[in-house]
Parts: sequence; structure tokens; C-alpha cells
Amino acid sequence: MKHRFLKFIRRVIVLVLVLTIVVFISNEIVYRNSIPESFAASNWYGHWNSSDYVLVSGKILTMLPENDNAQFKSEALVYYNIWSMYKPGQNKLVTLSGGFSESTVNGNNLEQKMKTSQSDQYDLKFFKAKISIGKGQYIEYSGMKDHEGIAIEGQYDASFPKDKGTFELKKL
Repeated sequence: MKHRFLKFIRRVIVLVLVLTIVVFISNEIVYRNSIPESFAASNWYGHWNSSDYVLVSGKILTMLPENDNAQFKSEALVYYNIWSMYKPGQNKLVTLSGGFSESTVNGNNLEQKMKTSQSDQYDLKFFKAKISIGKGQYIEYSGMKDHEGIAIEGQYDASFPKDKGTFELKKL
């Protein structure tokens, strides 16, 4: 009896693992097949995860300027994973507008707080962007670009529906 139960448990675990792998591979196939040709020149990609809603997450693809001092306005492709409870497997094309600065989101200058030797060591840029979708819905992103200039990590705050979460972008 005990042997049969263990055998059953092993089969269930293997089945769950196989289904999980199939879902992740299917999600990647759906995402890659849904990218419009206009995003072939995108230079940043990443993912986002909701902190308020467990099963809402996705990917993002966009074109950001190489010049960190420039304000920008670019098209972004926001993809919802197939297991998301909101818009599963769907894309949303939005306009991302924002910029980079050496000041934090609340206006405090990081270089003023660091000693000169420390500020030379860290060439940090703060990232702030906003997506306005309409009907009162907007998403504000704020984060920090690493000193190598190849990754941006931060948080987002959305309204209507109210949501908070994290995001990470990497340079292609």
C-alpha cells in the first residue's frame, strides 16, 4: 500500500513538472510569435510582476535612447503571460515617455550625498517613465540604471485598476 502511494505521488510530481515546462515553453512561443515587426529594432527587453495580484505578470519590449541625458518618447510592447488572470497571452502597444537623471525620483541629488571618490565609482542614472493608456489609466515607472548601463530595475505604480509591482529591463 505504501509503495503504491509513493509511486502515485512520483507520477503526480512528474506530471506537474512536465505541465509546468509545457506552459513556460508555450508562453515563450506565444510571446515571440506576437511581437510586431516594428519592434525588431528594440534595444531593451524585460519582465514585470505585480505585487498586488499574484497571477499577473508579463514582458516588456521597447526602444530607449542611448543618450542618458535625453528625454524620450517610445513605443513599448507590454505582454501579459498566458497564466495571467488579466489579458492572458495578449499584447498592449503603449507609448512610454520619460527620461534619465542623476537625481532620485523625489529630487534629492545622489552625488551631493556621496563623497567625490564614491560618486566617480558609481555612475548611476535614475529612470522615470509614464504610460497613459486612457480612461484614467496610467502606469508610472521609477527605477535605477546600473553603472554599466545594461540593466534597469525598479517599481511601477498603476491606477485603474490599482496595482503596484516590480520591473526589470535589460539592454539587448
